[in-house]
Order: sequence, then C-alpha cells, then structure tokens
Amino acid sequence: TAAAAAFVGCAVHNGVRASRSVGRAGAATFLEAADAGAAERSCITLEGVRLDNGGGTYGSASDVAAAEDCVALCRGQSNCSQAIFSKFAKACYMFQKPKAAKYTKGKSDPAGFTSAFCSDDEMEVAGLEYRMQDAGRADELDSVRQRWKDATANATKLVDAMSEEEKLSLVQGAPGGLGYAGFLKPLGLPPTIIPLKMQDGPQGFNPYQATLAGTATQFPALVAVAASFSQDVSRQYATAVAEEFVTKGANVLLGPDVEVTRAVLSGRCFETISGEDPFLGSEMVRPYIKAVQDMGIIATVKHWLDNNQEIYRQTMTAVVGERAQHEIYMPVFKAAFEAGAGAVMCAYNKINGHHACENNHLLTKLLREDLGFQGYTVSDWGATHNAEKSAKAGLDVEMPEGKHYGNLSKLIAKGKIEAGTLDRMATHVLAAMHFAGQFEGRFPLDKAAALGHLPATTDEHREVAHNTIIESAVLLKNEGKTLPIDAAGKKIALVGHYCNHSNDKNFGQGAVYSGGGSGYVITTRTIKPLDGIREHFSSDPSVEVVYSRNGSAAKGANYAVICAAAHAEEGWDRPNLTLPEAGDLIKEARKAGGKNIKVIVLASAPGAITTEWLKGADAAILLFEPGEQVGPAVAKLLTGDASPGGRLPVSMPNEKEERFTKWQYPGLCKNNSWCEDMYANFSEDTLVGYRWNDAKKVPSAFPFGFGLTYTEFEFKKLHTSCDGDVATVAVKVANVGDRDGTAVPQLYVGFESLKPVVRQLRGFRKVKVEKGGEKTVVFMLREADWSYFDEGEDKWVSALAKGEDIKVWVGASSVDLPLSATLACGATAAEA
Repeated sequence: TAAAAAFVGCAVHNGVRASRSVGRAGAATFLEAADAGAAERSCITLEGVRLDNGGGTYGSASDVAAAEDCVALCRGQSNCSQAIFSKFAKACYMFQKPKAAKYTKGKSDPAGFTSAFCSDDEMEVAGLEYRMQDAGRADELDSVRQRWKDATANATKLVDAMSEEEKLSLVQGAPGGLGYAGFLKPLGLPPTIIPLKMQDGPQGFNPYQATLAGTATQFPALVAVAASFSQDVSRQYATAVAEEFVTKGANVLLGPDVEVTRAVLSGRCFETISGEDPFLGSEMVRPYIKAVQDMGIIATVKHWLDNNQEIYRQTMTAVVGERAQHEIYMPVFKAAFEAGAGAVMCAYNKINGHHACENNHLLTKLLREDLGFQGYTVSDWGATHNAEKSAKAGLDVEMPEGKHYGNLSKLIAKGKIEAGTLDRMATHVLAAMHFAGQFEGRFPLDKAAALGHLPATTDEHREVAHNTIIESAVLLKNEGKTLPIDAAGKKIALVGHYCNHSNDKNFGQGAVYSGGGSGYVITTRTIKPLDGIREHFSSDPSVEVVYSRNGSAAKGANYAVICAAAHAEEGWDRPNLTLPEAGDLIKEARKAGGKNIKVIVLASAPGAITTEWLKGADAAILLFEPGEQVGPAVAKLLTGDASPGGRLPVSMPNEKEERFTKWQYPGLCKNNSWCEDMYANFSEDTLVGYRWNDAKKVPSAFPFGFGLTYTEFEFKKLHTSCDGDVATVAVKVANVGDRDGTAVPQLYVGFESLKPVVRQLRGFRKVKVEKGGEKTVVFMLREADWSYFDEGEDKWVSALAKGEDIKVWVGASSVDLPLSATLACGATAAEA
C-alpha cells in the first residue's frame, strides 16, 4: 500500500525495520485499544531521545500527530514494550522487546524524536529509565575523554611552536587588578583568545568591592545545594552563577569546593557541595561542572587535598592514610574530573609532611595516575613555596603572581628543571582552555574587557536562589503539624534581631545569612525574614505581623517565629556548634505568649549545629546560609505555599558528642599544645560523618539524610536482582499523608571488607509523589559500589569477587532504613 511504501522509505532513513505497517485507520484502532488498557500499563517518556530499535515483533502506525499519541498506542498494546515517535515522518514505531540504548548508526536529529518504554510491570519501566540514564552517563564520560585527547593534541601543537617566554606566561599569574582575583596573560596566542580572568567564587561572583554590592546575586551556600539532594538544583544553580560570570567577563571560576566535611567546626564547611559524604558530593558536582564549562568557563575544583580545617591552614600537616584518601577525600574530585573539570587548586596545608602544592604523591600519583586528571593544577593564592619542588611535583600554575615561578627560566638554564617539564605545564593550561571551548569562542569574545562592575543579577537568577532555599530547607521538627501555619485572622510575632537584620558588626567577614571569606558575595538586596513575611501577607488584612528583638512581641500572638543564626568564615574554625540566642528567645516568646502560642524556629547555619534548644520549640526549619532571598522563601515555607525539600548533608551531633581526640582535631605539636606547625592525625580513617556514628554506635541528634516533610511517606516492596556486574534495587514510595510531597529514598550498601564502616550511601533519588500516590524508584549498582581500597595492593578490590555478601538498605536517612536485602547475583535476592 501507499502507507506501507511511505513507511519503508522512512524506515531506511531512520534505521527502523518493521514487519508490518498500519495507516491512519489502524492508528485510530490502536488508540481506541490504548484508551481501554491505559490504566493497566505504565510508560515512561523520553523526549528528544531516539532509542535504538527494540526486538521481537515490530509494528508501526503512520499519520500519528503527536508523541503522546504514539505513547498511548504502545500503552494500549499488551505486546508493545518500546515506542519511537518521529515528528519528521509523523509515525510511531513499536517493538515487542525493549532496548535501553540510544540509536547511534545514523545522523538523525534526536530533537525530532520521542521514545517510550511501556510495561505491565512499573518496576521494569523504572529500571529501563534508569539504565538509559546510566548509559547516558557512560556516553558522557567517553565524550569527555575524547575531548581531552583532542584538546591535549591541539595544545601540544601550540606549545611546540612557542618560545620559552611564551610558555612561562602560561604558568604564573600576572598583575592585573581590575576587580578580579587573578590573571593569566598568555603570550603568543591569537588576539581572539581572552586572557584567563579568575574569580571567586562557587557561590556567586564575589566583586570584592563595597561599591559593587548588589551587582551579583548572593546565592545560598554550596552546602545548601548539597542539602537539596537534587542534581537539577545543582545544575540550575551552577548555570545561574556561570551566567553572571559571563556577564562580568570572568572565564575561570575558582570553585566548586568539594571537600568532604570531616570536622564540622571547620570554618568553610558552608562552602562544600559534598557535605559529609563523598557519594553525595560526587552526584552533586557533576551537573555543576558541566553547567559551568558549557559556557566556556573553566571550573577550578578545590582544595586538593585534605583541606579540612582552617586553624593554621597554611602551616599545619594532615596525616592521612591511603584508604581514607581514596574512599573519602578523593571521590568527589574524581567525579568532577569525569565531568570535565579543567583545573584543580592545591591547598595551603601539608599532607604527610609535604606542602600540597609541592607534593609529588598528591599532584602526580594520586591526581594524574590514579584519577586521570587532564587539566592544569593551580596553587591557592600564596600556597607555592619552592619553584623547583612544585614544578617537579606537578604544579602547573603559581598564583597570584610568579613569586617563585618567576625563577623557572633560571632553574631550566641551570639544569635543575627540564625544559620538558615547562612544556608539560603549559600544555595542561592550553588543553584546559581548548576543552572549555575558549579557542572556539564558547566564552563570548566581547567579554575580554574588565567587566566586573557590570550588574549581572537578574530576576531569573534570584528565582534560582529562592528555589535553592526551598529545595534545601530541612524540617527538623513539626510537632502537632504546627507547620504549615494557618495564618488567616492570626497574629504572627517575629522574634530575634536577625528577623530584621542581615548584617552583624561582630562578624569579621560575611553576613547573617552568608558565610565569610572568598566565597562571600556582598549585596544590598537581602530581603530579611520580617520583610518577606510582611510582603507575603500584604494583601490579607486579617493577618497581623509584629516584630521585636526580644520575646515581647509574642504577647497575644498565635505564632512566634524565632530567627536565629550561627556564623562561620574562612581563616579560622568555629569555636562551637551552638545556635546563639535560640534557647533564650524561645523561653522569652513562651513566657510572653502563654501556653497556647506555637513557637517556630528559623535556624540559619553554616553546617552542623547542636539542637539542645529544640525541645522548647513546636517546629523548626534549618536553612544553610540561605543568602539574599531568605525572606520570600521562609514566607512560603511557613505558609505551605512551598514545602521544605532538603535533607541533612551533615549529621547534627548531640551536645556532648566527643568525636576526636586533640591529636585528631585540630591537632597538636610535640609539646601537646597548639602551634603553627601542628599535626592533625586523621586516624579515624574512613569513619567520617555518619560512618563514625554507625561504627561507634553513638547516635547523632539528627542523622545524615534526615528531613521531615509536610506529608508522610512509606517505603515498601523492596526488590533486588543481580545480572552479571549490575545489580538493580527497586522500591515503592507511597505518599500516605494528606498533601503532595517530595521524598528522598536513600540506598546504602555494606559488606565485610568495608569495615569498620557499617554502610555507606550509594544512591538517592528525589521524587515528587501526589497524596495517595506511589512511585517506583530504581537504583543500579555496579562493581564500584561494592569495592574497597586495599592499601597493601594499592588498588580497588571487589568484595563480590572475594565471595562476600553485599547487603543493601533503603530508607529515609542513614539510620531510618526499614528495608534491607542481601544481593544474590543471578537470582532474586531475599527481601526484607
């Protein structure tokens, strides 16, 4: 028939082979059948994806107008497991057996296709979707490796034609000023290549000048991104930050910070995208790196390595074992490199007696040989101490100027450094520029001038900041469903200085809702909680909003909202983990408000805090350095216009927890006292964060991964299977509460050789589930998920290959794990 002939022609073009075809009438018949069976079969739709052809019996329908019609056709056919819709041919191709792989043989534009998997088994569909995501990540990694290979080849050609002077210009900072943190001004390159303009920080463009306050968005801290447990949040956040860097002409972003939090008192805990877990950090850093570098900006991952405290950070020594390095402190860097990060910054501190920026074991063995890093290494500002040692160890660029690398030419002339070493250093820099597309104009060429003064913040960026607060807010307590508040006709008292103030003269750096240091973004745009809440209720005259610095405003109020904040900043660690004023303000508000008042605490923190004050509150929301949009965000959270979407990226310790000896943190000198050259012994090894709590059987006040919601969830029907080197874990998430909500099921893995660690995070998904609804969540595990680092063998070893049982747990936090099973490769596991 004409329809069949048309289909065959399309089949050749699109790589589809079909055994039968159906015209318009057939399509209508299929749609009628689909309507009847739609409720019994589940489908997932992949827009912009051209799947490879499935197997078994084929079918097609022509004159199909839209992708949703194609999916409906497949859903309605009991033997259809995969469908491919082509908007070019207006045809729907259906297959009996699914194939979770993209079509790679032709050059079809994937934007013209929509694909789908359908099945009677919802878990099968979810598993196919996850396999596609897993395959996509593998494809991206292959692409990254090829791009580095090409970039390095191009860079090598350039370096081969350069003079020594031109090469030297690539490896040492140059004077510049102009409002940027640092410059590289390469010589010998085409005039279309913009010099490298480096800027802090990963949490927004730091203008460093009070006159430029408010020209860049003060985003929430990176630890808030970690608390979101959402790769989408990380991607959107990084995209907004990068867009402001482009506007202001900075093509090197000095971040993100990825240090895994070891000591929660560390002054820069708020800056890390990892929290206390390397798997969490790895999942969050990948989309961040990709979003930044897609705009032609080189991302500089920091700080390599073991920069886990600020106390005497420039002179102290971290004593760290190889297993802890590989299992705890290196994985997030590895994930960043796999995403394509072009630069890594070495730290101030010493590791095992040697400065990080002249440490051959760190810069060559671990970084390049073990992790395969291809970009350039750059010193933290002033972290270079000896040109010969640093160049030989693997430091490519000294910043902010060539205090030591200015002598490289003399050292080469004397034969102390080989000329090939300089070639290698210069090649790494140019390769990173090529990889980021800076030779192809991916970073706009009209941004070559000094543009740091230009306003870059936008309504869209402030909305990203606002959404990040919502998605990272952690509901710690909600007794009697105090939240969300029923505000109509009520009096709301805001209590505490920080409800109406965003700055504190007692801070050396930073502000109330933003930590201090190089990552701080100065702003004049902060909307304080009082202002945000008043604006939220401005159209409802029945709601009275009052304020007092002490608890007096709570008199006659229905709700008292306490604003309390802890602070941290670069340069020194926090003295304690308390939330200043919280306990006193709660007592004052209760005394003034009487027995019927509901007390709610809005706590802003740079990381972990103790929660002894919580017993006096009815509800509490924890925000991680929320930044300038704190006011509108908390208004939505309090009223239920938005629900707290965060989970704890760090454990909240009990007030009397004693995790470290003084030799472990912050460290001591030989006379058992503090000094600039103190040693911090990381002898806890891999027992970092919740791993320590589990192994020592010392409960935290609130565990890693914890976070309440405004509804209730149940996890059920755990199903596990193992096929070769791939294990699948599936679980049903049921919303059994009375509101729509977001769940974050978490997967933990444990095995004998992981000890002393009991279990560790190896998967999480953030899913929205309607009230009364269910979602199937599928995780995939591979060899890396059941392997440990063997220090004696200096390699990763599979516990499965040793015959060890692999146990998995699924639940809502590192301790709330109601479901568990032991994997049984080749068969369905025993279910709990």
